[in-house]
Amino acid sequence: MTDRPFWRQPEWVITLVTVVTSIAALTLGAYTAQLQRRHDSASVWPHLEFGITFAQQTSGMQVSNSGVGPAIVQSVAVSVDGHSVRSWPEVFELVLDTSPPKYSSSSVTDHVIRAGETVNWFQLPTNILPPDIQARIARVAIEVCYASVYDEHWIVTDVHAGQRSAWRNVERCPTVGRSDF
Repeated sequence: MTDRPFWRQPEWVITLVTVVTSIAALTLGAYTAQLQRRHDSASVWPHLEFGITFAQQTSGMQVSNSGVGPAIVQSVAVSVDGHSVRSWPEVFELVLDTSPPKYSSSSVTDHVIRAGETVNWFQLPTNILPPDIQARIARVAIEVCYASVYDEHWIVTDVHAGQRSAWRNVERCPTVGRSDF
């Protein structure tokens, strides 16, 4: 046996090359998995939007998912003039100064809104609305927290109902008291 330095012995060279190759493969695998996760997450990204319609017979508010994946609605908070409300009839009473004789509504809390789906959140007969309805509904603020199937969470906030929304990522949806929204 000769006294050669270890880096000149074939066993050490083979071992070193094997270790470097293994570390490179592990790093590449982790990076590829991260890219795949980002791609998968983006391929099911939900995006909720609010809309208000005024038509000849009925007027109302809609929630639409313009994203490419389902939106799992986890909480909804609505306020009028900064005071929390728990149902559309409370909103109507504060905004219209009266309860409408008839209306229709759908709840979105704890529901899934599919990609491309629009939910008519509420509808009222247009003829009962006052002429200054747009100014009145600007007193309504809405905040909806929803999640993707990958448990990513967003809050969409509209501080002047249907006029301008803002989205932000959150760690978890806030716990909101029970409501009929």
